[in-house]
Amino acid sequence: MAAILVLSTLAVIAAAQPNVTTTGHAIRIKALAILGKGIASNPSDPMDFMIVKFGIGKIRVSNGTVFSVGVLKLDDDRYRLRQIMIEDDHATGKIYSNGSEVGSFDMSSVMKGETEVWAGTMDLNGVTYNTYVIEGVRPIRPSELKDKVVEYCRTHEDANCRDRLKNYCENHPRDSRCVALFRAYCMNGHMDDIRCRQEFSRFCKEHPKNAHCIPFELKRAKRYCEEHANSTLCRRIAHKITSVCENNPNNEGCAIVKQVIQNRPLLSQRLQILRERLRNIRARNIAVNVTSQALLGGV
Repeated sequence: MAAILVLSTLAVIAAAQPNVTTTGHAIRIKALAILGKGIASNPSDPMDFMIVKFGIGKIRVSNGTVFSVGVLKLDDDRYRLRQIMIEDDHATGKIYSNGSEVGSFDMSSVMKGETEVWAGTMDLNGVTYNTYVIEGVRPIRPSELKDKVVEYCRTHEDANCRDRLKNYCENHPRDSRCVALFRAYCMNGHMDDIRCRQEFSRFCKEHPKNAHCIPFELKRAKRYCEEHANSTLCRRIAHKITSVCENNPNNEGCAIVKQVIQNRPLLSQRLQILRERLRNIRARNIAVNVTSQALLGGV
């Protein structure tokens, strides 16, 4: 069901025509930023809710122009998304119906276990809805992988960038060399694409101490954790990263995490509070264990 939803939403995005001249030019999907399905609910009325289908993508025209388009479907009503801004894990934009602005959205990415959820608010016709969109599963397709390999190899010197391999990757998308090139493409500024994020989620599940995997989870949740540092999710991320980096101080990924935190002062402040709380909890646990052993020793 999720795959069908994603494909249908992708088709709608490709067909959406914003106010950009595309006559005579082929249109291709450059990036899939958000694709998913969820619920929009009125906080003042639990029975006032709508099924949401949400999609945002970057379109590239054959003349080189790149622009963002988006569609929103609420129950049976379809809307266009415009003035879209996506920064890291945060997306905002305006909602249009029949050419007229009727609302706006403000969504942030939140990782719930292995599931990415875009959560936030949507204002529509004067009503504010709490909105939750579960991102669909959309792995890279063989033809798309070939395109990404070609795009990456056009501007990078890589031992795997051989002409034969580019066509080979379309027929052998899981070959280790092809996968390595796709990951290299993703790390070169394309983690806003769900196909890259899902590839890294799979890879990092198998290689949690990889230098690129240590900061991956933090980067995807940094805005959310700035606002909700005491959440179970953010405490778990802080504890996981702290534990890995304490045991692997020379890991390149830990240096990246440090830089991410330094660039976001509020996140740094929040994580410092969490680290202090974790130290206090460990200290209390040690004290309790010592006391328990002393009491048991005296019995």
